[in-house]
Amino acid sequence: MNTFIRKVEEYIDQYELLPEKQLVVGVSGGADSMALLYVLHTLRLQKHLPEELLAVHVHHGIRGGNADKDEELVRNYTARLNVPLEVVHVDIPKLSSESGRSLETEGRIQRYRIFEELKKDGGLIATAHHKDDSAESVAMHIFRGCGMEGLNGIRPKTSDLIRPFLCVRKAEILAFCEQEHIPYREDETNGDSAFGRNFFRNEVFPKIDRGIQMSPVEALDGLSRRVRAENDYLDELASEELSKMEKTSDPLLLSDLLKAPVALRRRILRIYATEIFGDVIDITEAHWEQMMVLLEKNEGSKSLDLPNQRRFLVEQGRIRFLLSRKGPENGGFIENVGFITSEEDKDLVIRLSDLPLGEIVNFSQRFVKIRLLSIEKESEVVYNNSTWFLVESCLSRAVIRTRREGDTCSRAGSSVTKELRRFMNDMKIPPRYRDRLLLVMDGEKTLWFPGFLHGEGFTDPRSRKKFEEARICSGTAEEKIYKLEFFGE
Repeated sequence: MNTFIRKVEEYIDQYELLPEKQLVVGVSGGADSMALLYVLHTLRLQKHLPEELLAVHVHHGIRGGNADKDEELVRNYTARLNVPLEVVHVDIPKLSSESGRSLETEGRIQRYRIFEELKKDGGLIATAHHKDDSAESVAMHIFRGCGMEGLNGIRPKTSDLIRPFLCVRKAEILAFCEQEHIPYREDETNGDSAFGRNFFRNEVFPKIDRGIQMSPVEALDGLSRRVRAENDYLDELASEELSKMEKTSDPLLLSDLLKAPVALRRRILRIYATEIFGDVIDITEAHWEQMMVLLEKNEGSKSLDLPNQRRFLVEQGRIRFLLSRKGPENGGFIENVGFITSEEDKDLVIRLSDLPLGEIVNFSQRFVKIRLLSIEKESEVVYNNSTWFLVESCLSRAVIRTRREGDTCSRAGSSVTKELRRFMNDMKIPPRYRDRLLLVMDGEKTLWFPGFLHGEGFTDPRSRKKFEEARICSGTAEEKIYKLEFFGE
């Protein structure tokens, strides 16, 4: 076996990274991800694991014709390997403008959202982060200002995400691509040292390497591995404290945070901000210091502007992290959040069986409208994030309401159930909206969370196929289908 592949295989075995069922591989068309796909495909043939390998290419709508060429290369290469491919187009500039997040952050959030949607139960997601990436991340954290947590580097496995290439250097990957004739495209921005990561990669690290004949990559990678155990323990304590606080209040009470040990307060605040924003990489140590100072001041409302149009606010004894570009406060549709009702109407409940067929009904004054239709023809099945298709037996069980304590969610066909509160955390939905989001529920079970999840029925061609297969098996193929539509203003 090739020595490069053997090295990666040993790393995979050491950390038990390969799943039994499915592995979703992010493939951009660059050398790292193309080599990763080749290695995982080779190991799958030898180990007979996982059962399914799925390549996913996300077209961000940023680099014009070059991005189109990336997609074409990935299509040709996956066809050559006979690996199934999913290509998803997203308009990152538009989503970035709406969310107030940077292009890089928005792209990362959307990529992982797509990977998660395509991952099956028991599956994992693989990305091509390598040892140089981890060292660069540590260096950037240090110079942006960080505490111990910034020295963690990139981990081989976090939740359902694996990184089998963290044992190899970028130079090893390029040599492997040349040796195995693996095609790839170079992102033209990689040579631009105006980007922070590129500055370390192209200028700082080579000068250190030449100047003292010691590898900064190996040094920083070793440092990150040594501090992880201590960081993990402190983060575990901070997460436990935050969980207790969130059960008491959302947003957080300032008094609850100030009761926590001083050594954990900053970590609690960082974990809370990460839940809301999805990424806090641009928030420096100076910002965290300023936040801690504001928390100690016993006075009225206090706020701090953060990078990428975000804001920290302490108001009426509550701690909030906000996007400066606010969505509709009274109700309506918010991109990447869903349909929210007004504060005054958040306790309203509407039974689906009470909805008049074909008529548009106001849920919350004029801000959210709903409509229930009976499907008579195939042409009436039109997919979008605001439409859910259900069977007639759902009508008597389902209600439209906001979330309550104890609500749960599970994807259709899955046996894995999660607290709805935790699912909203995972989806990075700002806490300020969570109690006003409209859901379709059956008791404590989520039937449909527009734009994020459905527990029954179907919302797209993929889930419809599974839905139809289940109907045949259960003998309910003749049951009438309806569709529920939401409209926001």
